[in-house]
Amino acid sequence: MSSKNNIHVLARAVITQEDHILVCHTQDMTPNYYFLPGGHVEVGESAGAAVLRELKEEGGIEGRIKRFLGCLEHSFDPNRGKCHSHEYNFYFEVEAKGLALHKEIPQLEPHIKLMWVPVTELSSLDFRPKPLKEMLPKWLASDLEGAFESRMI
Repeated sequence: MSSKNNIHVLARAVITQEDHILVCHTQDMTPNYYFLPGGHVEVGESAGAAVLRELKEEGGIEGRIKRFLGCLEHSFDPNRGKCHSHEYNFYFEVEAKGLALHKEIPQLEPHIKLMWVPVTELSSLDFRPKPLKEMLPKWLASDLEGAFESRMI
C-alpha cells in the first residue's frame, strides 16, 4: 500500500484568547499554510493525551482539556499531501497554562511557527483543513459537554 493511501488520526487543540486563536504556520512547505496545533495520535494513546503531548512538544505548552468540540473527516488531493490524503481530526478546546496573547511562544519544532491570529482573519488565510473554517465557529458556540469519551485500556 502506498503511504499516500494511509489514513491518519490526529488530535488538534483550539486555544483562544481575546478573539484570537493559536495556530501553526508551516515553515518548510510550498505553499505555506496554517493549521491548529496538535498532531498524530500514537498507538495506545488517547486523542486527549495526544493533543496535550503535542502541545508540549511544539511549544512547551502545558494544557488542560476543557471539552471535545468535534471530529472532522477530511480527504484531499493525494498530490498535495506529503504522506497521506485522508485524515480524522479530533478537536479539543484547551486551556493553556501560562500562554498569553502578547507573550512570546517557544518554537520547539523548526517546521512550524506557533502564532496568534485574529479569529476574524481565519477566512482569509490558507487555513487547513478548509471545512474547519465553517465548523469551528459552530462547535465553539455549542454546548458539547460529554460528547466524547475515551476508555483506553
